[in-house]
Amino acid sequence: MDDISRLWSDFLNDFPVEPILRVVVIVVVAFIAQVAGGRAIRRSVLAVTKKAPKHRPGQLRGADDEKLAETLMEDRQRQRAHALGSLARNALVIIIWAAALITILGTLGVNIAPIIASGAVVSAVIGFGAQSYIADYLNGMSMIFEDQLGIGDTVDMNGIVLGEVEETALRYTRVRDFWGVVWYIRNGQIQSVANQSQGWTYSLIEIPVPYDEDLAKVQQVIDATGKEMGEDEQYNGVLLGAPYYSNVTELTATAVVVRINTKIVPNGNQWFAGRVIRQRMKEALDTAGIRIPLEGMQVRTFQAGTQAVPPQNHTKEQDLTKKRDFATGHADDNDPARDTTESGNPKLIADDDSGETRP
Repeated sequence: MDDISRLWSDFLNDFPVEPILRVVVIVVVAFIAQVAGGRAIRRSVLAVTKKAPKHRPGQLRGADDEKLAETLMEDRQRQRAHALGSLARNALVIIIWAAALITILGTLGVNIAPIIASGAVVSAVIGFGAQSYIADYLNGMSMIFEDQLGIGDTVDMNGIVLGEVEETALRYTRVRDFWGVVWYIRNGQIQSVANQSQGWTYSLIEIPVPYDEDLAKVQQVIDATGKEMGEDEQYNGVLLGAPYYSNVTELTATAVVVRINTKIVPNGNQWFAGRVIRQRMKEALDTAGIRIPLEGMQVRTFQAGTQAVPPQNHTKEQDLTKKRDFATGHADDNDPARDTTESGNPKLIADDDSGETRP
């Protein structure tokens, strides 16, 4: 028993209990700081979003483009606040754990002065070896601070993916497309952002009508139906103006294609608005007796037992016997056997009009 006590005492004397406890305390403090900082950032974001002005889209109907864009851009404070909050949380995590790592190294007796002094050299080496990471961070920060995109925006990233922004981190942007697939795109690879959620956007609908239909009547039906939709309160969150007849966009082989323009609330509403407008216009055109033309198709049928399917081609000899001379109307005039000699050379045929011979 005394031996066990002596061994345990020697283990405690030799084991660095105090440094280990300090390391544990540093890790716990860093974790608490991360949680507290994250909550503070979330509260700040909520405070900004509550104070941000909110205009109902139905109240903006009929406003001019300048006022409409200015008002809707003010409403983007919510998206921008969420994007900055996401960026701040990522930066907070990096700063807290970098400081904790340096403190832990100092606690364990590692001399960090040379490490700090050689920071410039290390930064240069890392800069050459990790240029893509640095580009990701810089591009990510610039996109957020310049309000190129925000959480909840519908964006097109370089033509690679079209979807809704779910997260903006320092190194990547997470986008969920309309098939439900989540894309992680490195910020350094984003060369262009087509944001469909800033200000307002258009929904362009094209409908074919028959060639013999009066376009004035078509325009009257479309404008009347669009006016009804513009005054319908169920479309307050979608439409910013009444759908209206724009012009003729194309002449096809079977129809005249007309376009319907509608100014709508952005952020993914253009697809829903397009479906609703097509349905209402189809019903209105049917009521007015205007039918959408159908594509024509020619179908050949053959009766069994009377004709081969497909018809068999005639042989070359049969085609030669059916040739007719247009001057005399006799099929024998084009017989190759009559117009050649026994050796195969062409015969000389007398021309009654000129008195000459010709081959």
